[in-house]
Amino acid sequence: MVKVTQAQLERFLTIVDKEFPVPLSEKQDLKELSEKFSVKATICSEVIDGEIIAMVAGYTDNVIDGLAYISVVATLKCAQGKGLAKKLIFEFISECERKNLSAVHLYTDCRNQPAIKMYERLGFEHYSCLNEIRPDDIHFIYYINKEK
Repeated sequence: MVKVTQAQLERFLTIVDKEFPVPLSEKQDLKELSEKFSVKATICSEVIDGEIIAMVAGYTDNVIDGLAYISVVATLKCAQGKGLAKKLIFEFISECERKNLSAVHLYTDCRNQPAIKMYERLGFEHYSCLNEIRPDDIHFIYYINKEK
């Protein structure tokens, strides 16, 4: 995993912000989010000339029930269609395996059909739980080791 700086994270998040069905900035201040990611997240990224062009950021430490969480999957428009998101998701999953976690979960907006199709192709399964915290989104889970 390539180490990225908080400044790189903030620049990247600012660029991809409006590409999400609900912009990230409507949920959280991007500077605060980049600081949080910089300190607490596991970040898998593709960097060219010092700039992030694709990133998967999530949490693999201090998790509940061995369940990691992917918070953001994003690729710059100019780099889409090259398999970077897939590569970085599996890099994140490998880190989860290394930490002996049992699964990875994430949410995506129900209108984000390209993301939904990608997660399904990668082996993520639709998942729901009691008192779902984001009932309008699609909740996915990827089981790292089905025997766990």
